[in-house]
Amino acid sequence: MSRIIATKGKTIAIILDMVLELLYNVINEHHIFEICLLEDWMGLFVDTDWQYRGLQVVRIENEHIRVDVFPELGAKVYNFVHKDSDRNLLWHNPRVPPARVAYGALFDDHWSGGWDELVPNDMPFPAPSGEMLPDHGEVWSQASEWDIIEKSDDVIEVRFVSHGRVLPTRFEKTISLRAGESFCTVQYACINLGATPIDFLWNICCPFEITPATRLDIPARRGIIEATDPWNTLKFNPGAEYDWPYATTPAGERVDFRTMPPEEAGVTDFQYLPNVSSGWYAVTDADAQVGFGMVFPTDVLPH
Repeated sequence: MSRIIATKGKTIAIILDMVLELLYNVINEHHIFEICLLEDWMGLFVDTDWQYRGLQVVRIENEHIRVDVFPELGAKVYNFVHKDSDRNLLWHNPRVPPARVAYGALFDDHWSGGWDELVPNDMPFPAPSGEMLPDHGEVWSQASEWDIIEKSDDVIEVRFVSHGRVLPTRFEKTISLRAGESFCTVQYACINLGATPIDFLWNICCPFEITPATRLDIPARRGIIEATDPWNTLKFNPGAEYDWPYATTPAGERVDFRTMPPEEAGVTDFQYLPNVSSGWYAVTDADAQVGFGMVFPTDVLPH
């Protein structure tokens, strides 16, 4: 990573152009092209002129956060970086790099991490027409159309649009970032272009990089353990219900789900938290005092 501190003037601009060209020539020979220049000087901006592993990147950035989006993967947010700590808050799969995916592929076989939109279904499911909806929905594996709908000194707003193939739908995801703010706003629209009502599932799949120092805060009332054990790693009885955040294992151990076990514990508990009392959650590294929070309307997303 390189940083150039500049003030103003034509000489600085010429030098900057030369350095950028040299950096491009060197780095573009490899698969990674990520340059963060003049972060503190440039402030709010959008950059659409680079790629990562052959994928188009739309970067939206201000003084505090940087958001990298892959339009070719259904507007996946691959990086959400807290710039003050130089830390990406989203998890990346160390074994599966991001790449273009064929429509109808299996999600888990291609899951590179980052923030995906899983809509209008999770598991493969027949549509009313009898045609099968693909694994984890129609959005994540398709390229999204996109355009910059606002660009000023105060706000950047980029809209990504995906169209259903099996269902006559239009899914919109609009990301807005304002100067000086340490959060972005995401607006969604799922539009039925057909003549009959459509039932759908929508899962905002947002994995995080966690450690034993991670704390999970959710205003949940109760939790439900998944009724199946697909990875054979459940620590609790499948289908068990409990009062958040404490649950008891079959062996009598009381567990606080706000805290994370060490990696060597080797447990994976798939859970549901229905009917939260208010629309927010937070994932915080208590040691580093850095975290990710999401606020959402409970009339749209009650669980």
